[in-house]
Amino acid sequence: MSLKNKNVFITGVSGFVGSYMAKHLLNEGANVFGFVRRRADGSMPQNIRFLDLESTIELLEGDIRDISSVAYALEQSKPDLVFHFAAQSFIPSSFYSPNEAMDVNCMGTANLLEAIRSNELDPVIVFAGSSEEYGLTFVTDSQYKGVLQKYGTIFPPPESIPELPITESNPLRPMSPYAVSKVYGDYLMRNYHTCFGMKTVISRSFNNEGIGRGKMFVTSTITSQVMQLKRGEIDTIVIGNVNTFRDWSHVDDIVEGYCLLAQKGQ
Repeated sequence: MSLKNKNVFITGVSGFVGSYMAKHLLNEGANVFGFVRRRADGSMPQNIRFLDLESTIELLEGDIRDISSVAYALEQSKPDLVFHFAAQSFIPSSFYSPNEAMDVNCMGTANLLEAIRSNELDPVIVFAGSSEEYGLTFVTDSQYKGVLQKYGTIFPPPESIPELPITESNPLRPMSPYAVSKVYGDYLMRNYHTCFGMKTVISRSFNNEGIGRGKMFVTSTITSQVMQLKRGEIDTIVIGNVNTFRDWSHVDDIVEGYCLLAQKGQ
């Protein structure tokens, strides 16, 4: 499927990945429609301004939690392809306010799918899941025994150890409200495919990085502190859990991956 002259609807277009996706699609010749929340001060989102997208994409205002505004935006855009990036994506915030994460990530996804179905549209829908859906993984037998002793039961239990590198067949053991909300969206996408024949494609990307990444995320936090240290503003770099293992991809590669899924995903 060529993206040239295709109508593409992006939820969360003002986010980090959404804005880069919009830029990429414009370069491919697509007609890009971005779903954004109205701001009280009428300002343009930072990522839209940074990538100079104001005059090149069609911005449609609404709220993913409001199905009527989602339906209206879909009527206006008549998409051949949908990228669903809108989410509350900062994991610590999902612990502080679990209901917000569920409202945006779960009900927002349900609203999108139901609005597409009720409007009798037939786009390919790429869902931005997360590696956080895999959650707890086991590297050694001793680690598994220690966790089992602490919690009493692990579900699903490991079929083999180590469970790294993670594959798509790894069990899902989400460990945060954010991760749970993404598992919900993952399975809802499957359900709308099997029950209603919708063209849903699920992804579970790992950390993506690049210029413009939110300042609360780990790489931005570290690089910001490095500059503060260099300027003599601080004398210590503070990081959270240094025992966490992550794989990173550049946002440009992630965007290309999503487009490949849109064109060739099963």
